Amino acid sequence: MAHDVRTLLNELVINGFALLEDVIPAATIDRIGAAFTPLLEHVKGREQELGNVETGDIRVGRRRLQHPNRYTLQWPWEGALACPEIAEHPALLDLLEAYWGTDDFLITCLHSNNPYPGSIHQRWHRDISLMSPHVGMERVPHFGVKFPLVDTNEENGSFEVLPSTQYLADPALEGRYDEIVESGSFPHRTRVNMKRGTLWVQDPRALHRGTPNRSSGPRPELVICYSLRWASGVTGDTVPLIGAEELEQLSERGKRLFGRAQILPPAA
Repeated sequence: MAHDVRTLLNELVINGFALLEDVIPAATIDRIGAAFTPLLEHVKGREQELGNVETGDIRVGRRRLQHPNRYTLQWPWEGALACPEIAEHPALLDLLEAYWGTDDFLITCLHSNNPYPGSIHQRWHRDISLMSPHVGMERVPHFGVKFPLVDTNEENGSFEVLPSTQYLADPALEGRYDEIVESGSFPHRTRVNMKRGTLWVQDPRALHRGTPNRSSGPRPELVICYSLRWASGVTGDTVPLIGAEELEQLSERGKRLFGRAQILPPAA
């Protein structure tokens, strides 16, 4: 499927997110899901208390219980979870290059969002601290690129976003967005319902929240973070962990993207 990068760029700049549909083959999603699900189930069976820090062995589940029945989980770029066909997808890289005007950016985290049945609404929030009080920056140096492993919808807890809020820069509003949005009228609230195989590029400044999963199964969604080189590490992103063999198998562009990664120790 051909993607109009200029249209996607306009959507990203104006809405604070853009969807690249039909970019990941079903076989790739199946492969990643088969490798990721055991990690996720291990986390679910182990984590009983809410926590702020992800701990544990990344090969079996470095994780935390973020909210009731909602888990975050780091994942290693290793084996079936290594997915250069996603991280280096030409349409994605073209979009990021068009947005930033450079190809000097890095992959700075491998993360995931995973609501299970019984999860509740998150508070309206950003994924990044206010970087420029009273100044709505035209460009942000970080992006979260997300891809669900299942179709997402209002039953299994798709994300809800408030488009065009990425330029809000009033410190007095920070920490109060849940109260503000839920008590006011904001008709442009949007549910991001996606079929699997979709990538969505999210400006971390745009207000959004996870919603309750009322289905019978989890709604796993993986995240690859990209940052301009000068900004990588500034906001405390985790360092991606990659297998030595998988690093060698990357293209030259892929190796540059993983320029800040750490090599995984040999498996025990």
